[in-house]
This record gives sequence, C-alpha cells and structure tokens, in this order.
Amino acid sequence: MKPLTLSITAFGPFVDTQILDFRALGEWPLFLINGPTGAGKTTILDAICFALYGKTTGNEREGTQMRCDAAPDDVLTEVTFEFGLGDKVYRVKRVPEQQRAKKNGEGFTVQKSDALLERIEGDSATPLAAGKVTEVTAQIEDLLGLEVEQFRQVMVLPQGQFRKLLLADSKEREAIFGQLFQTGIYKRIEDSLKQKALELKARAKELEARRAGILETAGAESVDALNDAMAALAPELARATEAKQTAEAKLAAAKAQREAAEAKLREFSALNDTRLRLEAENAKAESMAALGAQLERAALAESLAGTWHAWEEREKERQSAETAAATAEEAAKQAELSFANAKAAAAALPELDARRHQLKNEAERLAEWRPRMHRLSVLNEAITGLGQALNAIDANLAQVRGRLGETQERMATLTQQRRDLSALSSMAGSLEATLVQQTQVFERHQQLIEKERQAQKLATELSRLEADGRQAKANQDNLTRARELLELAWHQGQAAMLAARLLPGAPCPVCGSAEHPSPAHHGGALPSDDELAAARESEQQAREMLSRARSEYKAQKQRLEVMQQELANDAATLGDALATSLEQKQHALGQSREACHNAKAAQQSLQALERELEQLDNTQKQLLADIDGLQRQREQQSGELQKASGEQESLVGAMPELCQRLGNEQAFAAHLAVLSQEIDALSGQMEKLQTQLNDAQIRQTQCNERSQALQQTLSEARSREAAAKARFDTELGAKGFDDVVSFNQARMSTDDMGDAKNRIAGWQQLLAGLKERLAAQQEALGNALPPDLTELAALEAAVQDGFNQCNQQWQALNDTHVMYSRARAQLGTEAEVAARLDAEYAVVGTLSDAASGMTGARISLQRFVLGVLLDDVLIEASERLHRMSKGRYRLLRREDKAKGNRASGLDLEVEDAYTGKLRPVATLSGGESFMAALSLALGLSDVVQAYAGGIKLDTLFIDEGFGSLDQDSLELAVRTLVDLQSSGRMIGVISHVTEMKEQIQTRVDIHKDTVGSQIRLTFA
Repeated sequence: MKPLTLSITAFGPFVDTQILDFRALGEWPLFLINGPTGAGKTTILDAICFALYGKTTGNEREGTQMRCDAAPDDVLTEVTFEFGLGDKVYRVKRVPEQQRAKKNGEGFTVQKSDALLERIEGDSATPLAAGKVTEVTAQIEDLLGLEVEQFRQVMVLPQGQFRKLLLADSKEREAIFGQLFQTGIYKRIEDSLKQKALELKARAKELEARRAGILETAGAESVDALNDAMAALAPELARATEAKQTAEAKLAAAKAQREAAEAKLREFSALNDTRLRLEAENAKAESMAALGAQLERAALAESLAGTWHAWEEREKERQSAETAAATAEEAAKQAELSFANAKAAAAALPELDARRHQLKNEAERLAEWRPRMHRLSVLNEAITGLGQALNAIDANLAQVRGRLGETQERMATLTQQRRDLSALSSMAGSLEATLVQQTQVFERHQQLIEKERQAQKLATELSRLEADGRQAKANQDNLTRARELLELAWHQGQAAMLAARLLPGAPCPVCGSAEHPSPAHHGGALPSDDELAAARESEQQAREMLSRARSEYKAQKQRLEVMQQELANDAATLGDALATSLEQKQHALGQSREACHNAKAAQQSLQALERELEQLDNTQKQLLADIDGLQRQREQQSGELQKASGEQESLVGAMPELCQRLGNEQAFAAHLAVLSQEIDALSGQMEKLQTQLNDAQIRQTQCNERSQALQQTLSEARSREAAAKARFDTELGAKGFDDVVSFNQARMSTDDMGDAKNRIAGWQQLLAGLKERLAAQQEALGNALPPDLTELAALEAAVQDGFNQCNQQWQALNDTHVMYSRARAQLGTEAEVAARLDAEYAVVGTLSDAASGMTGARISLQRFVLGVLLDDVLIEASERLHRMSKGRYRLLRREDKAKGNRASGLDLEVEDAYTGKLRPVATLSGGESFMAALSLALGLSDVVQAYAGGIKLDTLFIDEGFGSLDQDSLELAVRTLVDLQSSGRMIGVISHVTEMKEQIQTRVDIHKDTVGSQIRLTFA
C-alpha cells in the first residue's frame, strides 16, 4: 500500500480542508512529520487509519471524537485517502457520526456515519462499496490483507505501540503472522484432522455399545462364552436332527399309503360321474331330432332364395323408374314457365339501348374540363393543408407553452423534495451498521433457541428411547413366558394323548410300568407346530428389538451431551445479549430495518430526483427553443395560404355550373366514374336478358325430351316385375310352401344353420365319447371295492404326533443355535469394522495430535510453519539491530516449551553479546526496545514481500521513539531508514527531536495557531 493523497476536513486540530500530496515528496521518500506538541502530527496517521478502518491508530479515541471543535457548524468532518496497490489506485472516504446544523430552520441534527470506496481508472471512478461502513471496512481488509490491529503493528507504528509487536506472546504473534503470510490453510488442516479424529472416536464408541447389546441379547458375557455355548449345543442339536429325520421318514410313508387310498376313491367317484352324464345326454335325443327336421325345411327355403331376390330387384327397379318419370314431368313444366318469363323480360331491350347512348354523350362533354379540375384540386389541397398546418402550429404552441408551465412547476416541487431527502439519506451509513450488528445478534440468539429446541427434542427422544427400551425388555419377558407356557401345554397335550391309548396291564410306552395310577389328561386345545414356531420367532424378534433399542439409546445420549456443550458455548458467546428476549430483538431489528430501508430509499430517491431535475432543466431550455421555431413557421405558412386562395377564386369563376358544383378533381372523377359504371351496367343488363332468353328456350326442349324417355323406361320396368313374381309363385308351390309367410317362417340365416349342424354333431360325438369312457373305467376297476380311509388316517395321526414331538425338540435347539450364529456373525462384522476404525484412527489420530501440538514440543502445524517464517524475519531484523546496537544485540526465537498450557514456539528473546547470555526482550531499555521494535518491523516488511503471494508492505509510518536514543544510536537508526528507503520504501517519521530535522531534510511541517493547524511541505 502506497499513500498518494490525504484530504482532512474538520478533523482533529485541522479546521478547514488540508490536503497532503505524498506524490510531491518523491517516488519512495524518507520524510519527517514535524511540528510542536498538539499541532496534529499523530492526527495525520489517525486520519489514514480512520479512512481505511474507521478507527484511529491509538484506539483511545473513536472517529466520532475526532471532530474539530473550532470548525463551523455547517462544515462536516470527513477524511479522503487515495492510495496505490500494485498497478491499481483506490480512494476511500469516511464521514464519522457527528452533530451538524439543520439545513432548514434552527438547531442541530445527527449526521450518521458514512463511507465510500472507489477504484480510480483515469478520470473515472468505479464504486466498490458505498453507504455501508462495515462493507467498506471488509473490502479494505480484503485489499490490504490486514485487519486494523495488524495494520497498527506492521505499517503504522503509533505512539506508545512500538513494544506491542516486540513483546507479543506466541498466540498474539500467531494471529498477526498468520494473516500476513496467509497460513490459514495449515490451521484448516489442523481443524480437519481434529474433526475427523473426533468422528472416528464417536463411531468406535457407538460400535462398542452395539457389540455389548448383541452379547446381552445372546445371553453371553463375552465372545469366548458365546463360542463355548455353541460348542456345548452342537451334539445335542445333532441328536435331535437325527431323531427328527427318522420320524419324518415314517410320516412320509404313512402319508403315501393314505394318499394312494384317496386316489382309488377318486377313481370310483369318476365312474359314477360318467354314468350320470351319459344318462343326461341320452335324454336330449328327442330335441335333437326336432332340430334336424327344422334344419331340412330351412334348406328347402334356401333353394328359393335366388328367385325371391330376383323379384325383389325388379320391384326396386319399377319404384325407381316411377320416381324418375314423375321428376322429369315436373321439370318440363318448370322449363316452359321459365321460357315465358324470359320472353317478357326481353321486351325492355330497346329502351335500355337508348339510355346507354345518352350517357355516353354526357361523359364525352365533361372529359374536356379534366385538366382545369386537376388544377383546382391541387389548390384546394394546398389551401386545406396550409390551414391544417396553421392549426397544428397553433395547437403545438399551446401544448409547448403548457408543458413549459408544468416543467417549471415540477422543478419547484422537486427542489423542495431534494432538501428533505438529503437530510434523511445522510443517516443511511450509521443505520446500516446498527442493522448489521443487530442482525448478527438476533441470528445468534435465534440459533441458540433453535439448538435449545433441538436439545429438548433430543431429551424427549432420549426419554422415549428409554421407555421403548423398558417396553422392549418387558415385551421380551412376556414373549419368553408365553413361549414357555405354549411349550408346556404342548408337552402336556402329548402326554394326555399317550395316556388315552393306555390299556390296563399293558406297559406304558414312556416309563414301561404296567400300572397306571394317575394318567395325564388335557382339557383344552393343543397348540400346533406353527403356533410354537411363531412363538419362538416372536421371542427372537423381541430380543433383536431390545438390542437395537439399547444401541439407539446410547447413541442418542451421546448426541444430547454434545448439543448441551454447544449450548453452553453459544450462551457464553452471546453474554449480556441474552438479557433481552428474541421478540424484543426482533422488534428492534424491524425498527432498524425499516429506518435503514427508509434511508436507503431516500438515497435512491435523491439520486433519481437529481437526475430528474437535470432532465427538467434541459427540457425547459428545449421548450423555449421550440416556441421560437413554431412562431417562425406560422408566419411562413400564413403567406402561402393567402396566395393559393386568390388563384382558387379566379379558376372557379370560369367553370360551368356542374364543375363548380362538383368542386374538385376527386368529385369530378367520381362523377365520370359513375357515368361509366351506369353505361357498363346497362350493357351488362342487356346482355344478361338476351342470354336468359336463349338459355330458357334450350332448357324447355331438353326437359320435354327427357320426360318422354323416362315414361318408356317405366313401362318396361313394370313388365319385368310381373314376370319375376310369376316365376317365384310357381317355384313356391313346387317346394311345398303355401304362401310367402310360410316361406319366410322356414328361412334361417347361414350362421343359424351352421350352429344347428354343429350342435347335432357335437351331441353325437359327446355321446359316443361318454360310452367309451364308461367302458374303460369299468374295465380298470374290475371287481375292486372302495378302500376305508378311517384306519389309515388314524395311523397317520399317530405317526404325526411322534414327528411333532421330535420336531419341537429340534426346533427349540435350532432356534438357540440360529440365535448364537447370528450373534457371532454380527460380532464378526462389528469386529472387522472396529479393526478398520482402529487402523484409521491410528493414522488420523496421530496426525491430529501432531498437527494440533498435543505431542513432543507441543507446537501446532501452523505455529511450526510460522516459526520457520519468524526465523527468516529475525535474521533480517537481527542484522539491522546488530548495526544499530553497535554489535551488542540479536533477536532469537525461543524454542523451549512454555510452562502449563500457554502457547509457545513464537516467543522472542534477545542475545546480549556483552554478557554472552540470552534474556527476555522485556528487559531491554526504552531506547533499546525502540531499536528492536523498529528492526523487527523492517525485517517483517522484507520477508513478507519476499514470499510469493505475500502482502506488499511498502510503506512504514513511525510515531516517536527516537527521543529515547543517544546521538550515535540515532544516527544508526536514521542510516537504517535511509537504506530501507533506497530499496523502494516510503518511510514517514513523526518526531520533534531537533537532530531529526538535521538528518531528514524532506519534511511535512505542521503549523499551529489559534484558528487551527496548517500543513506545509518543506524540501531540501
């Protein structure tokens, strides 16, 4: 950043506008800002810092406190600073909040703070940020790469601030250097690794909870205990499986015997069905015979179809001939009437021809006056046009004069509005800053309330999960008891079934005793195998549900603890802002937003109003010019009108009465056109009458000839119809039909005849098939008798009971085995996941600890990088300090670990060549501290610019500190600054030390008097 110009108005001790042109001092000057105490030397640095960041260098005074008390009430305090950055030029202007005199009336009003940032390109300026103070500050920070505190420590070293950069601890120096060297990427790497490590820990903890739930569901304390239980269960399950397979084979044999008997019974049933169907089809023989007779009579009727259709066709031909003959006779009568009418109309032809000759003669006489009528029309049009032009000019004059009055009234109204809007728009900057601050606090409070709601929701969900867990445990216990009771009932039922088969003196199949003093009995219904299997499946599902409920409860509890910690941190961040409710904040935010909106609207309206006023002024000038032009046009048009009117009167006086009556060429041409049309109309009418007469005569002859021909055709059609009917009547009697009615009753359609034939053939085929099937079924069964299924069903039931008992024992053991297998498979999967998590955490956790400074020397990754950069800075700084201290001091980085949890790695110490020892920089005297701080600032400037992408620190302002140096040290310090300036730096030194004037000839002198300070430039 290189200063170009600084303009100060009513700021500090400067009453009127003072402009400091840094370009007049040279390309890269070393200059002294000199003046008596209180003259305003430090105010120049305050003005630069205020223009950029809205704050002064010392931070003891705000911008609102920098107004000059001696400044007139109508002069605003403002600072404008123009600076170069690379090959671009920027200008920033700020106005602090202040009291100013009202523009209208007496008293004062508050001028809100305002700011503007522009990029200068030649004579044009492009706004980058306007109105919003915070937005301008943010843009400056992006351009310079420095916040205000860092700017004070590396570019503007204000009075009393020299030792801050020198004595800053590791944490403070990390913030400054991190911004300067843009090492935020290393901090982001630290945070990313830390977040990833925390996520892996949380996943491992959740995984451990799931493994514990799986073991608890399986009823084992560990994986080894689960393996032991599975090993003990295996032989018992094998025996039960073998017993089940044996019982299953016996049951299959019993079922096969019973199914064979059922198949034989189905054969006897099929034989009976065939007999019944054959009897039913034999009963249809009579109806089938009747259908055959009907089919034969329909065939006779079908043989007469040709003669019948021939009669129908002849009858249709006769009817058509009758209709055509009647129509032709009527047309002949109409043609005769039309011919008579045409002859009567043709009688008017001689009269029409005489009228046509009369009109032709009149048209020829009028055609001789056509040229003079043309001239008269031209004059009429010219007179009309000139009159209309005069009227238009008069109308335009009235309209323009009206617009001029409206424009002047509008300009007066807008001038008053401009004064009102200017007062409101000046408040936009401070209102915007207030709105931004209130919005941030409101959003943080809103986020806090949302997190509290989420925490409450998590707590409620946790309570629900706890209740679900208790319910799942109770449900599992209930289902276990239900399964045990169901199995007990099944066993009791099996015992009762065995007891029912016991006979006195016969041995018991269970214990072998021949005595049965208390046989078992069971009064209720026995549970089925499906019911037992469903009970075991429900119990297993309840165990799995309980395991999931416990895992979800532990994960939800961990999420709630994290959310509660975040709530505590957010509440601490808000602090006193929590004293007001969210509704109060929202109300205040609404008021601020409305006020800001009104101020912005005023700004926009003011800009639009200024543009409109400028447009109105231009419009007023244009309207006045238009009035002059219109008046000149009116005078010219009036003269031409008088000349044309005189010629018109002369021409009209010499014309015949008809031409005068017609008045112009258009009416004259229209009259001639009417005469021509009448002549053409008469010729057309005569031609039409003659054509109608000829056509009517031809039509009469044609119609008479057609009527005679159609009468002959009708006579022939009647003869053919009579012959066709005679032939049909003869054949009808020969086929045995009494009349046409009996013939029509016997007729059948082709589809109906086909359906009747198919029904008869299908019935005959079905009857033959049933007879064949009955004979085959009787031969297959022979003399066999139907089997008895009762005994076979009882045998199968007994075998089924034995199978059910074996299957129940196997099912219980297999369910336990499946549960153990599932648990072991799930544990194996979880173990693989846990191994992957451990392997990943071994890498990520180690990297996170190293990057966060949790191991070894406890130096984070970013601080390690900054330590390397600081070493480069200290090399440059020590070289200058070594010269200024006459070879006594060097600055070094302290590398040993700090005590406790205090950050380390960027602390400084000084090497004293006189004692050969290292000691803290705080032990340096005032003059020594100044030389060390100056050396550090200059070394930092060199190193920052040496790194690609670094921030260019090509300007340095130093406020005081030289008075603490002796003569030799002062000369060395000035020589150091001269060397730095010669390498391409602008160095500004503020001092009232007399020797400094002798050392630095280029000066900015501040002259102080009773009416305010003045800035003057002095050159060698």
